[in-house]
Amino acid sequence: MPKSDKLLTFPDKGGDRMGAVVRAASLQGYVELVRGLGADPEHYMSRFGIPIDTEHHPDAFIPVADYACLLEVTAEELHRRDLGLRLTRLRGFDVIGPIAVIVRNSETVLEALKAVARFMYVHTPVLKVVIEERGDYVRVVLDVTEHFVPYPVQAYEANIGVAVRYMYLLAGPDAPMSISLLHSQHSPDAAYRQAFGCRVRFEQQWYGFEFPASVGARRIRDADPETKRIVIEYLEATYLPQTAPLSERVAEHARKMLPIGICSVHAIADHLGMHPRTLQRRLAAEGLRCQDVIDLERQAQAVRYLSVAGLHLNQIAALLGYSEQSAFNRSFRRWFGTTPREFRERAHL
Repeated sequence: MPKSDKLLTFPDKGGDRMGAVVRAASLQGYVELVRGLGADPEHYMSRFGIPIDTEHHPDAFIPVADYACLLEVTAEELHRRDLGLRLTRLRGFDVIGPIAVIVRNSETVLEALKAVARFMYVHTPVLKVVIEERGDYVRVVLDVTEHFVPYPVQAYEANIGVAVRYMYLLAGPDAPMSISLLHSQHSPDAAYRQAFGCRVRFEQQWYGFEFPASVGARRIRDADPETKRIVIEYLEATYLPQTAPLSERVAEHARKMLPIGICSVHAIADHLGMHPRTLQRRLAAEGLRCQDVIDLERQAQAVRYLSVAGLHLNQIAALLGYSEQSAFNRSFRRWFGTTPREFRERAHL
């Protein structure tokens, strides 16, 4: 058994593992699956601070470590080593959100995969997709850049299953492929055949899949270049690329993290893949501190939320990462010299 395959103890609560996040769509099918296995999904989700209705908010973000540990603990305690494989079959093609629209409207299979590689940071910054064109075949390497828990078999198998299903959708059910996994075999052959429908090699030196170059050249039926262009423009305008100024990227991460209560200097530094001191030093070159950027984002979001008539002040406080409304009130007074309630009344909001 390879070293990466030795499952250790998975902690229940991810409070000290804040950092990289993933779209909540990754939990698609989890509640249905666990209930189908005769267990209560809330029993497991609550241990990682994940609300039971998270699946219904696919564009929200949850800590990647909590997502991975949730699957591992569920599989271990229900004695279902094929949990990730089962989850694959319950996931829809919209699990990667707007990236799926670009994929479906690309000209060829290879072009679609290159779009996934380009925009995967929109779904999660933890997974880097590397496409290697090797003459008569193409290798797609899924490079997990943050090792947040002992080797997460379930997440790896669930994720590769989604990738392979996309390949069959784009290239046709007859497309020849093979999968490479870093870990040893955890389930019977039949379980892998049902989930993947292709050859699986275990204990490899890389994680991903391969297919003939001719498959990559296959054209995608009913692709609409205009739809693809519109969605690419939307993603480029909404999600900052890695080349954007650091202060803008910090603000973007703060915007995502504040509503789920994990926004801090350390969390943002983790998400950006750098030490907090490095983050502060590089921001200083722009004349800023990380906490200043977070506070500016809080201020902007506070004003935006206060313009929404149906939002109560305690809800706004939570969306801004405060555990108590009183803390929000104090911060708001420090920023604007008035209380949120008075601000709302004066602005007739």
